[in-house]
Amino acid sequence: MSVADCLSVRDLSVSFGGVHALQNVTLSVPTGSIVGLIGPNGAGKSTLLNCLSGLTRPTQGDISLGGRSLLGMRPDQIAGLGIGRVFQHPQIIPNMTVLDNLLVGLHQKMSYSVVAELLNASQVRRTEHQSIQAANAVAERVGLSDCLALEAGSLPYGHRKLLELGRAMLTAPSFLLLDEPIAGLNDAEIAHLSTLLLELRQQAQLSVLLVEHNMGLVKKVCDSVVVLDAGKVISVGTPAQALSDPKVLLAYLGEVSDDA
Repeated sequence: MSVADCLSVRDLSVSFGGVHALQNVTLSVPTGSIVGLIGPNGAGKSTLLNCLSGLTRPTQGDISLGGRSLLGMRPDQIAGLGIGRVFQHPQIIPNMTVLDNLLVGLHQKMSYSVVAELLNASQVRRTEHQSIQAANAVAERVGLSDCLALEAGSLPYGHRKLLELGRAMLTAPSFLLLDEPIAGLNDAEIAHLSTLLLELRQQAQLSVLLVEHNMGLVKKVCDSVVVLDAGKVISVGTPAQALSDPKVLLAYLGEVSDDA
């Protein structure tokens, strides 16, 4: 099944005991679009991403992809549909090299049998060669070509974020969940990532739901923005519309000037 169809969230709620992390959240991410998901700390952004990737089960509501509900699916099943995720805190394997961490992203695409692997058959050698070529290409694209032989645990935090993005890219996703991808990156890396996201959206028709606090990045790459506060959607629109909404200013600043 292709995930090139719209991702839809309808009336989604999540409660942890008496705490309502999400309340009747509704949003959609059209094909080939980058939608920003913003809001103050504790607004429910990561909880929503956890629901979309199968890590958290909603209390009520539905999540569908091309009209097919994702509720009840395991995280690996959702990933198998082509939904990739980059976590807020990089999920790397620190004692493995950068190259091997990237190759983990290709694990689901390995098609040879255990017997063939044991016999070191030509199919295995060919697949491994193709995988290393793909990993090298992605490393160059995200800016990690010079780091392939290093242990991932030795990388600076920003490079670890790029490594996780590269690994997600190797799964050839049609839909990408990005949780604060530029945290820890320097200005040059942020500019590079912005360009990369726009290129991926254009070339691969990649759809993205982007959680980010950097409003410069949101304005540059997002087609639309959904704003959460205390688990509720308080504004939807273009970046300019959402960021000038008095309700959004109140959520972020605690007050709204007379000029807002």
